[in-house]
Amino acid sequence: MPDSHLMSTDAFRTRNQMWDATGMWAWVLHRITGLGLVFYIILHTVLMGTSLLSGKEDFNETLSVLMGHPVFEFLDILLVGAVLYHGLNGIRILLFDMGIGVWIRTQKILFWMFMGVGAILWFWFILLKLGE
Repeated sequence: MPDSHLMSTDAFRTRNQMWDATGMWAWVLHRITGLGLVFYIILHTVLMGTSLLSGKEDFNETLSVLMGHPVFEFLDILLVGAVLYHGLNGIRILLFDMGIGVWIRTQKILFWMFMGVGAILWFWFILLKLGE
């Protein structure tokens, strides 16, 4: 087989086996975080743009609400987690596309290594955020 290092399409025989695979969850979470980041960018642009156009006082008031409210502090933590996951998984996908780690076993190892680095960075950010 010329592509023996790639997984064949019939490797998963049942739907349950497919959803138990690390790669499937990596794909699903990559799409969810991507959509979440697009939604955040649109919301951020509209909110900041309209408050800036309303005047300096409205902009400062909007910033004071966003910077001090506990819900937005929590959303900041989720945002950093989404950026870390999406970015690190994107690097893993880029490495795969360049031919680095094209074997399934290597992909799992790369995924979990990147997620470990991402978790360490995320927890470090949370500690910094809570220390403010």
